[in-house]
Amino acid sequence: MLTDKSFLYPKVTEMRPKISLPNFEFSSCAVTVGGNPKLEDWGGPLLFSIWCQRASPWWIGDLLIAGDARFGEDFSQVCEGAVSADMLQRYESVARRVPHENRRPNLSWSAHAVAARLPHDKQRVMLEKAERYGWSSEVLRIKVRELIEEEKREQ
Repeated sequence: MLTDKSFLYPKVTEMRPKISLPNFEFSSCAVTVGGNPKLEDWGGPLLFSIWCQRASPWWIGDLLIAGDARFGEDFSQVCEGAVSADMLQRYESVARRVPHENRRPNLSWSAHAVAARLPHDKQRVMLEKAERYGWSSEVLRIKVRELIEEEKREQ
């Protein structure tokens, strides 16, 4: 049995994926704008970029969970060295603890990370409040801490 399967997976630094939209070419480190796109042509690519940035921690966490369940320890070699092991563990932990139905697309991943320590029903309530009242991750962190302290006092 092979113990080092790293040759099967390209390193992220060696990958050169690209996405092209009319007049906009996205690579891992840059966007090149070609031609002379009009103002209204910029919204789609910019909003797509923001959407990817907000969604990618969830994608990474969910892929880590699913890949680990399917392939076990071998799966860890797929992204070895691409991102720190601590960051990968954090993505996976938050994705595992915050179920899909509790995730709020209008809130940051950091807000969800704050709520991840709560039981699912309390996550849902706190994330809904954060969204409704426009709480920052820091405000949510304080509110979650207060909720936990209040529950400790009631026990």
